[in-house]
Amino acid sequence: MLDFAKDKALWQKVRESEDFATHRAQLLALYEEAFRVEPRAHSVEDILSQNDHMLWRKQFDHLQTSALLTLIYPENEEYYNNLLRTIWAYCNEYSWAPLGHFTMQYYGKTPADFDPGLIDIFAASVGFALAEVKNLLGDRLPRLISDRISYEIRRHIIEPYCTRTFFWESHDNNWTAVCAGAVGGVLMYEAPHLFYEHQTRLHNAMECYLASFLEDGMCVEGVGYWGFGFGFFAAYASLERELTQGAVDWFARPKVKAIAQYLQKMFLQRNVLTTFGDCTVFQRIPIGLPHLLRHVYGDEIEPLPRMPGCVEDNTHFNFALRSIIYYDPAHVSGKMRENVTYAAENSSYFVKRTPYYGFATKGGHNGESHNHIDVGTFILARHDRQILADIGAGPYEDGYHTERRYTFFHPSSYSHSIPMLDGVGEDSIARDRVVVHYDSAKDTATMDIAGAYGRADLTSLTRAFAFAPDCVTLTDRYTLTSAPEITERFVALMEPIPTGDGLVIDDVVLTNPHGIAPKITAKKVRPHPDGEPHDVFLIDYVLPAGQTEFTLRMAVAERS
Repeated sequence: MLDFAKDKALWQKVRESEDFATHRAQLLALYEEAFRVEPRAHSVEDILSQNDHMLWRKQFDHLQTSALLTLIYPENEEYYNNLLRTIWAYCNEYSWAPLGHFTMQYYGKTPADFDPGLIDIFAASVGFALAEVKNLLGDRLPRLISDRISYEIRRHIIEPYCTRTFFWESHDNNWTAVCAGAVGGVLMYEAPHLFYEHQTRLHNAMECYLASFLEDGMCVEGVGYWGFGFGFFAAYASLERELTQGAVDWFARPKVKAIAQYLQKMFLQRNVLTTFGDCTVFQRIPIGLPHLLRHVYGDEIEPLPRMPGCVEDNTHFNFALRSIIYYDPAHVSGKMRENVTYAAENSSYFVKRTPYYGFATKGGHNGESHNHIDVGTFILARHDRQILADIGAGPYEDGYHTERRYTFFHPSSYSHSIPMLDGVGEDSIARDRVVVHYDSAKDTATMDIAGAYGRADLTSLTRAFAFAPDCVTLTDRYTLTSAPEITERFVALMEPIPTGDGLVIDDVVLTNPHGIAPKITAKKVRPHPDGEPHDVFLIDYVLPAGQTEFTLRMAVAERS
């Protein structure tokens, strides 16, 4: 398995070629940071604190850096010895799943049920990582270490999987791909006979994951979870294709190809990705995934307009390894196609790029996986930054993934560029999917978002975007049987500057023909997962009583 990644010439190229200079620098910097703390199994205090997610991430850094540096620099005893210590620390863990996941609604356990055989996204990833490290290093590992890896993989992954069922086997988001993909990878490496015994079961799980996508391949969970879930799916699919000598080839499916092409549609500008759902404005992706996909599909996967990270953010070994072994410098062009429009009516995503701006909007419904209350929201990008923004996910604090989710600002209606009626935004009930209709002749995108509000007095709320090469014009039209106060909200990451009849953000001028002066409120927020607080600016236009139409023109002041 992964025989090409055992080729010494590959690792010599990684060690010596300028093409991999960034990889080496990032790995070395991450290694120095990670090994300021000794690799060790969690203490009782660590576990019972229930704050062990970040401790797990630090251990991931220990494993990925020491393993990859051992492969790149095989004569370096420091990297090798630290790898052995890291592996031993993992093997001494009682459980590979963090305590916080035991109390998730899916498992229904309490800390008293702490279970070494619970398979979650962390445990599955650890097992997969250790299986790949063992496979790649082979007899370079001492027999004691190699046997211990196999023993602990059996205890934490193989025996539990073969004797139980888990919620994620029939789930509808990234958990299914991550867990099933990693478990499948473990079985292929460690127990191929058991892989074939459970192959149908693994396939059923992957079918559940793929069913969460519509035929256009758009990922309603957002770019970050596309990278996470589809990254494990692609790793699994490539290993199964290798093991079965092509008899099983998930990549041959048109829907899988559509999902593979999702990322190239999500770039609004060179350094701007769409941030709908639980994404983040600082989102990076595992770079090994698009390189693996280009290895499979060739030119049908477009060259990346930038290198969105190498290994520094790839906390899972699967991603860090593939960011090296599949890396092709020709796949990082520094350019991107402009004057393109993607209208995905199945998933209700719309993206447009011109030489002067990038734009995205979405319909859908407010019951999507990793949902934000955001039907009708949009992003306008200019000069490699979001001008009118979707601020993405906030920190995953206690309650963020519960019924209290929408009491948090980031996933609520109020952090998005959508209207409020009597100060109230959309609700969180999943109703009919709102479809974005694109008229290519008129170059307009239109949707009716009234259903997202659940108000009997709101018959329709038509949101239309008209496009010019250097301007986007929004028009909202309301049909009402009452007279609520209507507030048109827009969200910016840069402070809007009043000027003349409008506002200037960067060099984009916002004007409305109604003469309404906006109220601007600054709010301090903190992004997911644990970024520095930053300002968000809420721009509110309150319509005069009885006014049921609003237009906002967003124009580039000076072309550049």
